[in-house]
Amino acid sequence: MDYLIRESNQGDKDKIHDFNKELKSNGINYSLTSSFQKEFKESDFIFERKFILTENKIKVIGGYTLKSQWFKINDDLFQIGYYYNPVTAGLFNKKYNICGVLLLHDAQKKYGNLFCLGMGGYSESLPKLLKGLNWNLQKVPFFFKVCNPYPFLKNIKYLNNTKFKSFLTTLMSNSGLGWLGIKIFFLLMSLFCVRIKKESNIIVKEMGDFDENVEFVWEKAKEYNSFIAVRNSEYLRTLYSNNKFIKLKFFDSGKIVGWSISLCTQLDNHKQFGYMKLGSIVDCLSLKGYETSIIKKTSQILKKKGADLIVSNQSHIFWKNAFKMNSFVNGPSNFIFASSTALSKKLESNIKSKNHIHLTRGDGDGPINL
Repeated sequence: MDYLIRESNQGDKDKIHDFNKELKSNGINYSLTSSFQKEFKESDFIFERKFILTENKIKVIGGYTLKSQWFKINDDLFQIGYYYNPVTAGLFNKKYNICGVLLLHDAQKKYGNLFCLGMGGYSESLPKLLKGLNWNLQKVPFFFKVCNPYPFLKNIKYLNNTKFKSFLTTLMSNSGLGWLGIKIFFLLMSLFCVRIKKESNIIVKEMGDFDENVEFVWEKAKEYNSFIAVRNSEYLRTLYSNNKFIKLKFFDSGKIVGWSISLCTQLDNHKQFGYMKLGSIVDCLSLKGYETSIIKKTSQILKKKGADLIVSNQSHIFWKNAFKMNSFVNGPSNFIFASSTALSKKLESNIKSKNHIHLTRGDGDGPINL
């Protein structure tokens, strides 16, 4: 058999469609995208390339997407690769089991500094493969805060994945005990986390465009991050121009001190959150010391918009502490950060790297499924 990996093009649409039909007929929910972006230049700030794996140069049996983006690693800037959505016929035919390794090897030839993000937990096939190839894997902590207990109890799938759990959840919900218990719990959390230090008078404004204010925040904040995507105005404009995003900037005494990007989405039978109205703090950056105030203000706005539950994934110690100070609970996470051996060596060279890696839902392939 002759295997070939190449960049896909408009002429491959029918072949990709046939492969996706084969995946679906075998009960596989993954698929390759057949949409193509405008032509890119290597100098572009962020760009994606899509690759397919063919058998005998005719049949598509797999593919992946490679996103290129600038990151600050310790004190230097690197254009590194994000490897995602690898799909192969090996998911339903053992004859093609080697294909997953072929795709990953191809991506690593293009970028030694490579990472993956999300992936659904350690039990999934991609994290298992990465672990076997000596990649470094770690969970990105998940934080949540319940705003409306009744919709939360009714819809949260984690509490309804067994008959016994479902019975208890229904009982708590219908009796009102669940509502009362959750309200008391988060009240106690907020009292426990109350700050003695007087809070600055933070002013919140919606962002129309991403201007020099964003550049100022990036320049002031980057030194406290050992691994972070370059979060300048071009980054924000590329990823968050869509009007669905709630784009906020924060000022103290007329000076910008940070920004946040959020979503407030009415879900429709989501696999984890059912039919809740979900608030998600997707991305954020601030001057040191303002993290807690920014999460507080952002959460208040999401609550006013009717969010039943507010969630976020955060890896940086400053932001993890900010969520805890705002009475968010650290819950089970299936959001995995995996770094190639080359990238891991760079991160390990800085003793502070683990606590100062800044990853959010905005990294990788963005806030999908939120």
